[in-house]
Formats: sequence, C-alpha cells, structure tokens
Amino acid sequence: MNDLTALRAALEGADPAKDTAPAPEDRLRARTNAIARLKENTPMARPLWRRVPVLVAGAATAALAVGAAALLLPADHPAGVPVAYAAPPEPIEVTGGPPVDGTEPLLELAGTTAERGEPEGRGEVGFVASNGTTLYRMNANAGDEDPEETHGYGFVPFEWNRWQGPGGEIRSESHPRPPTETGGEEGDHEWFLDQVSEVHEETLHPSLVLPEELPTDPEGMEEVLTGIGQDSAEVRETDASLFHSVSYLYENRPLAGAEEAAVQRVIADRADVQYLGTATDPLDRQGELFSFRVEEPGVQTLEYRYLYDARDGSLLYSDTTLLEEHDPSTPIEDYGLTYPVLSSQVSYVWSGWVEEIGQRP
Repeated sequence: MNDLTALRAALEGADPAKDTAPAPEDRLRARTNAIARLKENTPMARPLWRRVPVLVAGAATAALAVGAAALLLPADHPAGVPVAYAAPPEPIEVTGGPPVDGTEPLLELAGTTAERGEPEGRGEVGFVASNGTTLYRMNANAGDEDPEETHGYGFVPFEWNRWQGPGGEIRSESHPRPPTETGGEEGDHEWFLDQVSEVHEETLHPSLVLPEELPTDPEGMEEVLTGIGQDSAEVRETDASLFHSVSYLYENRPLAGAEEAAVQRVIADRADVQYLGTATDPLDRQGELFSFRVEEPGVQTLEYRYLYDARDGSLLYSDTTLLEEHDPSTPIEDYGLTYPVLSSQVSYVWSGWVEEIGQRP
C-alpha cells in the first residue's frame, strides 16, 4: 500500500477523487518535488570544519550572481554574508574508476535519447522547473561615507521556475529557500532573502527567442546554439559561448528526445568530454556523469558536468566548476575562497509544455 491508497482508506469512501488514479509520471514528479523540499529544509549535521571543501551553486544563468555584487548591507553583517549561508551543501556522490574519454559513451547515450519521444504537456509555452544553490560573491560596506570595503560569499538555495512563449515572452521566478545550515542567530538570513527573491517578466530580444521547432541533426542544432544572443561570428565559434547556449536551452525549453540527442552529439564533437561514472544528484536520482573543460580566453576556465538518465538520456542535473580566473577585478582569495570552486548547481525537476505563461502542470 502506498501513501495515496492509505489516505483514501482512511477517508472511508469520502474522497471525491476516489475513482481516479494519477499517472506514473505524476507520481514521480510529486515524489521528486517532495524530496527537493525535504532536502531544502533539513539541517545538515556535520560540523563546518569536516566538510568536503567543494562550493556548490545555482543554474548556469547564475554566472552574473557568481561574479562580484556590490550590496549595501546592514551594519550587523560586516562581512556582507549572513552566517546561516556560510557552509556549502554536500557534493554529489560519484562512483566508478578514473575518468575516461567520454566521446563514445556520450554518442552511445545519444542513440538512446533519440528514441525518447516528445516532452510532457501540451501548449506553446515551454516551462522548466528546477532547484539548486547559488554561490554569491559579494563586495559590501556598512553605508558610511567612504567606507572600507569588505568581501564575502554565501550559498543560497533556490527554487526556479521559467516560462518562455513562442514570441519571446518570458517569466522567471527565483525563490530563495531556507539555509542548509542553522548557524548564526535565528532569522539572520531574512534580510538577505528579501534582496535575492525575484519575479521577472519581459519580451526577449529576437536573437534570444528559441525557434518553435528545433533541428534534430547536429549541424542544425549547432547553428541554433551558436546563434543564441550573439552578434559576432568570432564569439559564436568559442566553446564557452556554446556551453552558455546549451545551459540557456536547458533552462528555457522542454526537449524532445531527438532534439536532446542532437545537443549531446554537438557537445561530444566540439568539447573534450570525459566520462566520470555513475552519480546520484541531490534529489536521489541516478545517472551517468560527463564533464567538459572549457576555456573562455582571457576570462576564466570552467568545467561543466552533466548528469544524464541512462534510461532515456534526459538531463537530470548540471554543475559548473570555476577552475581559474584571468586577471579578476577582485582576487578569489579576497573572498576567502580557493580554486577549484563549484560555482553553479541545478537539479531539473520538470520540463514540458503548458498553455500559458504562469501555468503549472
């Protein structure tokens, strides 16, 4: 007996939905959401000094947040960071041997992905729900005239919901969650939560609007990816630009199996891919983990990791590790950090089509 049937038995026939049963995918989605909320609200018991020194953060669009942000903070936050957000979450668990060349494993996975079929839902609006933790590096002062600047960082758990319509109409919701640590005075994070919560609506520039139908061949998909938001052919040719676009695609568009297979074949061809083994994401979902080292000339070097479901090739999780920065305006040491820094993390909860912006499945 599962939770649903137990509840209906307790109602003794008074349940108005007693003659209906949710589809298996609805049960899975509800379970995934429940696990996500439990993990977001469960304090971590291990002491700070025994944690693995890996810093976990949010989705790829968090690149702006990961950069230095100038904030005017209350006087009781001299370092610019609420104590409750001082410790990083645990890294994802990976099992397997040493990394191996991942080109052939990823291409083989693409064959499985191509057979998956269409995404869930119906309508013309793409909806992607996800959650994770964003690393904020902050420069702050107490508001005095010519104050001394201080530097700090924090790890803020988020729940994200994004909609994109066929004409480029978007809605983006970023809802911060309670801290994963209970250190510091009670409620010392509330002010910070108010600052980083956001609901944003706009119509995108035409260069950012994804086509109604995506190509299913690698050449066509690469053309779409390298053209997202770019005006310079020289910029479009870089791997850094490609991976920014792949992240943008995953955050804003449900993908059919053939479309996602084309994405996997593009990155297998373009990037130095490593297969790391089997891993479990923060929502306890198991998949195959691939990594890609990408250099953004003169700016930074990153490692992207994608966790794909071995059964159907769908993306379950991604993270980005900052390996090196070239001539940053504020050295990473000033924040009390050292390389490598896992600076973005996201678990994808649901991706599909809805009939209007704001609608949920």
